[in-house]
Amino acid sequence: MNLSRWRETVNRYIVNAIILVIAWGGMFRRAFNCDTLAHMVNAWGDIEHRMTHGRYLSAFQDWLLYQMGLSTASHTGITAMVEVALLAFAVCILQSCFEEKIGKPSGIYEQLAWTAIFSLVFTNVLFAESFMFGECALMFGIAYLLAALGIRAFTRRKYGLAFLFFILSTLEYQTAVIYAAIVLSAWIFIDSECRITVKTVILEIVCGVITIGAGVLNMLSLSLLARLGVVKEAARSADVHDWVQKAAKCMTDLGQVLLNSRGLLPKVGLPFMVLCIAMGIVIWKFWKEKKLYAIIYYILLVVGMLAMVYLLPMLQPDTRTYPRIIWTFYSMQAMLFLIAFWLMTKKGKEVLCYICGAYLLVQILFCNIIVTNHMVSNTLDKTYAMMVYEKIVEYEEETGQEVKKLAVANDIDCPFSYNNVYYKTDQINERALGTVSNTMVNIASGREFEKVPMDETVYQTYFGDQNWDYFDASEQLVIIGDTAYWMIF
Repeated sequence: MNLSRWRETVNRYIVNAIILVIAWGGMFRRAFNCDTLAHMVNAWGDIEHRMTHGRYLSAFQDWLLYQMGLSTASHTGITAMVEVALLAFAVCILQSCFEEKIGKPSGIYEQLAWTAIFSLVFTNVLFAESFMFGECALMFGIAYLLAALGIRAFTRRKYGLAFLFFILSTLEYQTAVIYAAIVLSAWIFIDSECRITVKTVILEIVCGVITIGAGVLNMLSLSLLARLGVVKEAARSADVHDWVQKAAKCMTDLGQVLLNSRGLLPKVGLPFMVLCIAMGIVIWKFWKEKKLYAIIYYILLVVGMLAMVYLLPMLQPDTRTYPRIIWTFYSMQAMLFLIAFWLMTKKGKEVLCYICGAYLLVQILFCNIIVTNHMVSNTLDKTYAMMVYEKIVEYEEETGQEVKKLAVANDIDCPFSYNNVYYKTDQINERALGTVSNTMVNIASGREFEKVPMDETVYQTYFGDQNWDYFDASEQLVIIGDTAYWMIF
């Protein structure tokens, strides 16, 4: 690599990293969610959990760190930094793959549009859930980087090497091959110049075999290891029943994504409008040039990409549409914008620069709001836990009785997030209290209270069927003997 190209690569990496840091830099701190707290007290259990889900490489990484006396759960700020660094590399790889096919952008507007399009892949509100699990940040970062390397190998016709990278990515996190399949579908569309040919069909088949096939092999290996007793159980399996019911659930979820990204954006249908703009540009271009078959191929491409977004939920017994799975919707949007960019004139690319730039800025803004809300949620969890602990210490000092046990129960309507945390969905900005309350108190206080069930007599006498919407230790905490009883609002 000559000096000018090396400098260009470094500059590109810095730009991509800066955008990611602006969006996710707020997670460069000791953040947590329920799973993180569980990992803090039982790191080995989390390693076993990953093995039962087919994430062998991720489990091995954590095992190595565990042997070195390090815990990803205790250094979530650092793991978030590493994830951002790895994602920036992945974006650079994607950009180079498409530059080799459609050429480098020229002029400031084209360069800005190009940067905004590829930044959208990992800078979007649904991707926020990947940063909620600080203990898994390395797993996500490495998985998506390996998938990007697989994409690069595929675009250079090195299919065996691509397959190897995709297999490795599934050993980290299976969703990686879904985003790879979406990106490669767009690359094949461009490579075939919008025409369905024998070559196009063959490439699509190869793409499906080495991406989705890698995931299938991962699941088969998990079943085999479970039968051999290497792992406790195969916690991940495919279920091909009730397709109509599953499809209906996925369509409902897609409607929520198009409306406001599952509550993470304002309720104005921005993702839907942007999708219509990206598709409208391309279809109008083909219609103007009377390329009917290109329109058909493009529509099939969009339908296929949407199918990829919801493939994993469709294969799961309970059809889980977690943001950490369906964030690939934004990979799809980025690729549709890229196709529009490829087809547009210089003037059109200037207009696209404003559209993509504005859309990316909105995403960055709400990524920061989500991160801020996460900080609020973490702070409230720790504050309430410490207030309860202070009451316990006060009781111990007054009575001389040491409190050794903690019984916790939730009131009638105990939400999964705080009311003053506005942007939340699934495990994005979930609260710890109400789910891992005992663990939260133990970690916050530095003591080990024995977890015991709520006594029915104590419950009926002091709490009854109360339904609080605020924290009040005087009403929600009772200490009798060596046991503290706490009702979570």
